[in-house]
Amino acid sequence: MSATTALQSNANPQQLEAIQATDGPVLIIAGPGSGKTFTLVERIVYLIKHRGAVPESLFVVTFTEKAARELATRISNRLNELRIKFNLNEMYLGTFHSICLRLLEEYQEFTRLKRSFTLIDQFDQQYFMYQRINEFRSIADAQLIMGDDQKGRWSQSEQLMKWLNKVSDEALGIVELALAPDPEVRALAACFKKYQELMLENNYLDFSGIQYEALKLLQQHSEVLEQVQAKLSYLMVDEYQDTNTIQEKILTLLMGTKKNLCVVGDDDQGLYRFRGATIRNILEFPELFAEGECKRITLSKNYRSHPCIIEFYNWWMQGQIWEVDNKRFRFDKIIEPRDDEFPHTAAVVRLGTSDAQDSITSWHAEVLTFLHTLREKGDLSDWNQVAFLFRSVKSDRAVSLAQFLEINGVPVYSPRSNLYFDREEIRLMIGALIFLFPQFPKVRQWSEGVYLDIWKYYDQHCFKPFTEELRKPDNKRLLDWARPLAKCHIGLIQNTDYAFSGLFYQYYSFHYSVDILPKRQCEVWTKVVPHIILQLSQSYLPNLNTFTM
Repeated sequence: MSATTALQSNANPQQLEAIQATDGPVLIIAGPGSGKTFTLVERIVYLIKHRGAVPESLFVVTFTEKAARELATRISNRLNELRIKFNLNEMYLGTFHSICLRLLEEYQEFTRLKRSFTLIDQFDQQYFMYQRINEFRSIADAQLIMGDDQKGRWSQSEQLMKWLNKVSDEALGIVELALAPDPEVRALAACFKKYQELMLENNYLDFSGIQYEALKLLQQHSEVLEQVQAKLSYLMVDEYQDTNTIQEKILTLLMGTKKNLCVVGDDDQGLYRFRGATIRNILEFPELFAEGECKRITLSKNYRSHPCIIEFYNWWMQGQIWEVDNKRFRFDKIIEPRDDEFPHTAAVVRLGTSDAQDSITSWHAEVLTFLHTLREKGDLSDWNQVAFLFRSVKSDRAVSLAQFLEINGVPVYSPRSNLYFDREEIRLMIGALIFLFPQFPKVRQWSEGVYLDIWKYYDQHCFKPFTEELRKPDNKRLLDWARPLAKCHIGLIQNTDYAFSGLFYQYYSFHYSVDILPKRQCEVWTKVVPHIILQLSQSYLPNLNTFTM
């Protein structure tokens, strides 16, 4: 009986090799569309079925909570298919943050955290610093880190948060930073020390601090590290190209002398450098071990794309410079298409234009004609099957195309572009919230004479159009609802028993608001409440506690 038959799996030879490589360090370079998740699932099932792995001995890390849920579902379905009973809840399966949080809770008596500690998100973290910004301002040379006082407390707290989180994510030594010759670095060390004191005093834990505290737990308490190492037999990490320094340090501690650490990723798909990830982790992973100790397996068969796309990908990647000063920054690989029949149609279409206005106008028309042609031929059943990729969705070219398509009846969803806040339904929603809280013009000014450019947008493009709508006879019901609430809110001195989101849904129950919102987009736009509220609330943070969110 072959290994594949014993596994009852459809794995190809490369995948099968990765599934059965269970002892020692393993680096799986998974090319795009190569069945990476399938391979991970089959590897976990193999460890359970053929290596007798128990739930608490498996440590599986994914990049997002969504990916963790999908992986858990697929593992569960596969085990049910094979009639294997297994408690997935006892596995260490999740993101780095969720698993590190679990370790902190399991060994809480060894940490700085007291009972009922508070986990704060990024917004709360910045507001926490904002409220205590004077304590940081008093630190020598702190302005070199967070900017001078003229920038304002909110801007300073944002800069401070960025640098303090970087210290946590990079697991930088505070003692070494404090002894640095540069005043900026010494100031950063002092700010970080002060921040840690404040977090301890308030029994708070921020998002980046989860991993930082977990690393401290493992480094400073050998008995805890030994217990966790004894418990874990196999460690697997997905999307390893997007890991950062502190995550690598945690993994090297947890694997212990067993070294059964399998990392999966693709150095060609490193996307999260802006969030602290480093491609160095995957490129230098074999160097963590003795020469020849780490087994490297490449999954190169693509099951997703047309051969023309794969051919273009290989050609483009081979044409780049990957070696500098005799150091290579890419694992060599050639992606291959699956064995199958493919439609005889163009897989890649290029619609190009120059920057001249006439050319751009023509390009817009060509794109629109192309889209309608695809729809008339039956290649498109819904506009959401089309995606446009730009270097930046805020670029003039991206915004102008989006506006052109919208004008010509093709709805565009681009929440990260400036176009988002130009939409009528968004402007009127913000205007409604400003109307409902008349103290807005007053509380947004943290000192006399202060002015932000964004306020013109709120006043002229949001609040003014909303009041014009209220004056229309057809909107009397809306006025009768909004005016009493505004009078109530202007004297608000304590928390209400309802939230912003409740006002939002009440607002959209009126015919006026429903009319401006296309029916096909109703479900989409009801999910943007937190985005709108956050954008609005940041404008008058100094008095955020005037009313509850």
